[in-house]
Amino acid sequence: MDRRSLLKGALAVPAAGLLTAAPAHAAAPPAFDVLIGDVNSGKIFLFDRNKPFTDRNIKWQLNPVGSGHPMEHRFRDTNGDGQILLAVTGTPDSGTASIYRRRDKKLLWSANVPNYPHAIERARGTGVVVVAGRSKGPGGGAAKGGSLHVFRPTGRHSGSLVRAGSPIPFHQAHGLLWDPQLERMWAAGGSVLTAYRIVTTAGSARLVEDTARRLTDFHRAHDLQPDHQRPGRLLVTDTNGVYAVDKSTMRRTTLHTRRLVKSYVRHVSGEQMWTGAVPDGNAFGTKYVHFNVSGVSRARQGAVIYKARIATTAYL
Repeated sequence: MDRRSLLKGALAVPAAGLLTAAPAHAAAPPAFDVLIGDVNSGKIFLFDRNKPFTDRNIKWQLNPVGSGHPMEHRFRDTNGDGQILLAVTGTPDSGTASIYRRRDKKLLWSANVPNYPHAIERARGTGVVVVAGRSKGPGGGAAKGGSLHVFRPTGRHSGSLVRAGSPIPFHQAHGLLWDPQLERMWAAGGSVLTAYRIVTTAGSARLVEDTARRLTDFHRAHDLQPDHQRPGRLLVTDTNGVYAVDKSTMRRTTLHTRRLVKSYVRHVSGEQMWTGAVPDGNAFGTKYVHFNVSGVSRARQGAVIYKARIATTAYL
């Protein structure tokens, strides 16, 4: 599928799409790095968003453990291991959560997840790691079930993580984000966006839902990311669009009505970055990462890019 066909399918009308034309005298595009997960190769790549996504411009890459698709990839800072990469890979039948030290790609920890994992996040302070996965088996968005898996550290290093209790049922669990402002773990999936407190003791860790921060009007909620320009709100995608949620009021606002957006985030500069599938195309996405304000689309030839992440350790 060429770029013209992709944009035609992705952006049916300007008002409903995501692409915003760059101003006639726009400033230079913001400089930041982008992490992408390629479903075709199974690899995670780091690129400069202002350079073509070609082999010669790869700044960092990883072939994560576990078979299947790279579904999530995030850099985070730790006291014990320095900067780490959180990753999950999987298939409809099983998955693997893993943590790597960024500087030398050393595998620090991994665990099998008995469903199809789509997200992983680490809570700053406690070091608790949560993995979100939809139910095992085929079915895609129609699949039933799903769960959150909680792992707690028994020491100061990531390799000390152990399971903390039984999985928590969560229908179609797809997105996670730790909120250091509220000290909550946000989770999204199915019709629900909600937040959890993490309660720890010397020998346990558990999630307790903050029911005052629960919304139930999404249609197959998918991605969950911060708005780095406006840290008081979350960015959520579902099958039908992209939304901002005010964390103080829990009011949801529709930002875009483009369907099948797989990941969406806003840089501190205001630049919007997103990936998405097209009708009758690959369900995971296309070879493109789109940047709205600058009006640029970067292609990784031969790839199918599921999620794109700003390469930052900042949560919000």
